[in-house]
Amino acid sequence: MKKLFFAALLFVCALAAGAQEHPEDMDAKYAADLLKPGTEAPDFVVDSVRNRSLSYYRGAYVVLDFWASWCPDCRKDIPKVKEIDSLYWNKVAVIGISFDTNKDSWQQCIKKNKMYWLQYSELKKWKKETEVDRKYHVNWIPTMYLIDPEGRIVLGTVMVEKMKAKLEELDKAGKLKQILFYPTYKCGVQGIVKYLSDHLKYPKKAQKMGVTAKLMMSFWVAEDGSVEDVQTDSCKITGCDDVNFAKLPADEQARLKEQFTVLFENEGKRVVSKMHDWTPGMYIGRKERVKFHLPITFRF
Repeated sequence: MKKLFFAALLFVCALAAGAQEHPEDMDAKYAADLLKPGTEAPDFVVDSVRNRSLSYYRGAYVVLDFWASWCPDCRKDIPKVKEIDSLYWNKVAVIGISFDTNKDSWQQCIKKNKMYWLQYSELKKWKKETEVDRKYHVNWIPTMYLIDPEGRIVLGTVMVEKMKAKLEELDKAGKLKQILFYPTYKCGVQGIVKYLSDHLKYPKKAQKMGVTAKLMMSFWVAEDGSVEDVQTDSCKITGCDDVNFAKLPADEQARLKEQFTVLFENEGKRVVSKMHDWTPGMYIGRKERVKFHLPITFRF
C-alpha cells in the first residue's frame, strides 16, 4: 500500500513539474481574435502633443503595448517591457497605449516605473468609450503587437516573452536597423570640450573659496540645430578649499552651498543656451528634436 502511495505521489509530482516546464500558452485563450500577421495596422493618434499618428513611424518596427496602471498583469510585465525598450531603444519604437481613465494615476505609474518610451491614452473607459481597442481587437490586457516598417502586423500576443523572442529573432537576422541618431556637435567631443573651456566663466565667489562642482545639463537640440529648453538636472558641490568653510555652523555651510549651486547653474545655462552649432538628430530618416544630456565640471 505504501509503495502504491509513493508511486502515485511521484506521478503527481511529475505532472506538476511538467506543468512548470510547459507554461500555459495564454495566447490560446486570449489572443485568438487579435489581428493576424500581414494585416495592415489601423492608424490612430499615438502622440497628441506632437499630433502624430502611428503612420508617422513607417520605416521602423513598432511595438504597441496595450496596458493600464490598474491592471495587475500589466504591472507585472512592466520590467520585461522596460527590458525590451532598453535593448532596442534605437532600433524599435515602443509605444504604450493605456486604458487608464485617471490621468494622475496613469502618469504616476509611468514616473514611478521609469517608463520612458512614448505613452498615450484616450483617458476613456475601456470597451465602453475607447476606440483603439475595437480597431485592434483588444479584449485582454496586456496585449502587444509588433508592426513592421511597411505598417503591417508581424505578431499579436498577450505574452511579453513571445514579443521579446520575436525581436531577438529579427535582430539576429539583421532586420532591426538603427532608427535614432543623436545630435552631434561640430568637431565632436573635442569641439564640446573646447567650447566649454572657451566660454565658461568660474563664478568669482566660488573661485575665491575654492569651491568645485559637477553639473548635469539637459536640453533639446531642435531640427535646425539650435538649443532649446536648457535645464540643470543636478548640481553637486564636490569640494571647498577654504579652511574657514569647515569651521562654519552647518546651517551656514548649507546656505553658502545653495548660493554656489545657483551660481553654477546659472553659468551652465548661460553657456549651453548659446551652444548652437549642432547637427540635429535623426529619427526614422527625418530630422528630429532630440533631448541631449551634457555633464559640466567646475574645478581648478
